[in-house]
Amino acid sequence: MQKKEVSMAELFFDLVFVYVLSTINQTVQHVSQSLVSFESLGKNLVLFLVFYSIWVYHTLLINRFFEQKWYQYVFLFTDMFLILCLSKAINSNFQETFIPFASITACIYVSLMVQYFLNHMLIRHRLSNRLIRVYLTGLGLTIIFFILGLVLPKNINFWFFMIGIIIAVSNPGVCWRASKQNPVFFSHLTERLSLFMIILFGEGIVQIVPTIKLSNFNVLDIVYFILIVSMFIIYSFHYKGSLDQEKNDDSGLITIYIHLFIIYATNIVFLIMHKALSAHTLSSGEQIGYTLAFCLFLFGIFIDTILHRDIDKGKKLYVGIILAATILGLVITNIHFITIVEILAILLLCGMYYGENKSILNKYL
Repeated sequence: MQKKEVSMAELFFDLVFVYVLSTINQTVQHVSQSLVSFESLGKNLVLFLVFYSIWVYHTLLINRFFEQKWYQYVFLFTDMFLILCLSKAINSNFQETFIPFASITACIYVSLMVQYFLNHMLIRHRLSNRLIRVYLTGLGLTIIFFILGLVLPKNINFWFFMIGIIIAVSNPGVCWRASKQNPVFFSHLTERLSLFMIILFGEGIVQIVPTIKLSNFNVLDIVYFILIVSMFIIYSFHYKGSLDQEKNDDSGLITIYIHLFIIYATNIVFLIMHKALSAHTLSSGEQIGYTLAFCLFLFGIFIDTILHRDIDKGKKLYVGIILAATILGLVITNIHFITIVEILAILLLCGMYYGENKSILNKYL
C-alpha cells in the first residue's frame, strides 16, 4: 500500500483537540474536591469520549479520502471552528449548557456524515459501499439520539445524548469486518496518533511552568519534568519500534481503541500531577487514581506493542515490572515517591525494550 503523509492541516487540526483536553481538565477541577470522585471521573470520561469520537471519525475520513481538494479544506476548517465553539460549551453542570453543547456536537456529526457521503461519491477509491453504509448508519443513529436529547425534558435528555455517544464510539469496532476488508493507511494513522501524543506531552510540560519560581526553586519541578520526558521516551520507543510501518491488511481499530485508554490515562496523570504541583493536598483516592492511570498507560503501550511486534522473550518480565510499580504505588502514601517509582519503572522498561530492538531504534536516534 502506498505511504500517505500527514499534512500540515491535520497537525493544525490536532492542536485544537489538545486545547480541548486542557479545557476539560480545567472544568473537571471544579466538579468536586476529589479529581477521582465518581462524578468527576464520569464527567471527564463523557466529555473525553465526545471529542475523541469526533477525532477518530475525522482521522479515518482523512486517512481514506483526503486528497487536498478545496472542499475538503473548507470542511476541515469549518469543523475546527465548530470544535472550538463546542469547547466553549463545556461546563461542569451539563444541563446548564446542554442545548448548545448537544446542538454543536450534532452539527459536527452532520458535517462528518455529509463528508463521508460526498467524498465517497466524488473521489475514486478502493473502499466498498458496505463500509460507507456502516459509517453513515452509525453517524445517522448518533445524530437521531442527539436530536431526541434536545427535545426531551431535563435529566432524560442527557441519557439519550449519552446513548448517541456510545453508538458513535463503538460503531467502528462493532462493524470491524467491514473495516478489515477496507484497510487504512496504517503508517498515516499511527503517525497521527503519535503526533497527538507528542502534543499532549507538550501540554503536560506547559502545566509545570506556572509552578516554577526562580526565587524559590523546587526540586519537584525537575522530578515531574523527568516524569513527562520518560513517558515521552517510552511512547516514542513504542511508536518507532512497533507502529512506524505500513501494513496492507490492518483496519487500525485495535490501535485506535487502545489509544483511547492511553490518551485518557495520560490526561488523568497530568490532571492529578497539576494538582500536586499546585500545593493542594491529595486524597488517598487521588493517589490511587494516579497510580492506576500509570498502570493503564503502561499496559496500553505494552499490549499495543505485542500486537504489532513480536517480543521473543521477557513478556512476563515486562508485565512483572508494571505490576510491581503499580503495587508499590498503591502502598506508598506520598505522590512524589510514587512518581519516582513510576519514573524508574518506565526507564527500566525502556532499557529492556531498547536492548531487544536496538537495530530498529538506532535508525531514529
